[in-house]
Amino acid sequence: MVTQELQERFGRIVAERREELGLSRPDVRMASGPSVATMARIENPQSSTAPPSPATLRLLDVGLRWTEGSAARALHGGDPMKLGEQSSVADGRGSQPPGRGEHDPLDFRAVELDVELVDALIAAADRCFQLCDRADLPDAAREAAQAVKAQLGVAVGRLAAAQATEVLERAGGPGNALPKNIERLIGAVLASPPTATGVERENQQYRRWLAGTATDLDPILVDSFFRRWRSKLNRISLIEGEGG
Repeated sequence: MVTQELQERFGRIVAERREELGLSRPDVRMASGPSVATMARIENPQSSTAPPSPATLRLLDVGLRWTEGSAARALHGGDPMKLGEQSSVADGRGSQPPGRGEHDPLDFRAVELDVELVDALIAAADRCFQLCDRADLPDAAREAAQAVKAQLGVAVGRLAAAQATEVLERAGGPGNALPKNIERLIGAVLASPPTATGVERENQQYRRWLAGTATDLDPILVDSFFRRWRSKLNRISLIEGEGG
């Protein structure tokens, strides 16, 4: 049985490992770990908090660069093992650099894209939508065209939402009044209340929080949003040279 004491101990282990790696909760999510909200519950368990599921424990192993089964072992009172520690113990070698050794180089969830490429993709999608809706389209191709339009619409919608998030992180956030031209540019993204589930719903709430239009958010979620925003601003500063 996983007691409250074990959950609290586990939360400390997870938080310490995340800080050791220099990762924010969104960074862990981007590394194929659990969602930001799940990380917050794990690190700050309440008396009503249920223990992490086996699936979540597996995600923790990946996001925190632990060997398989480490999170489950730590939850039940044991100690997690970092990737590379097994081989180091066996043959006396030092640990591998971060991201190497047992880590799969194809195991990632996001890439950075040039803004011009994003704009070009969205423009190309608009032309594809127009083509799919042409009245003179052959009947034999009409069903396939609508299927392509629907699939492309979902992908482009997510791409546009990611672009809106980037803009809001740079222009919005606590203490910043969103410029009118930005409101007009991404107003459609913020117009309707969050309707998605899981990670995408969290992203919708995050965008509304950045724009100052979110209400009645859980304090733990607000804290995770603030950390995510500050982490992104730090990365922007490093990449664009604003930090010196």
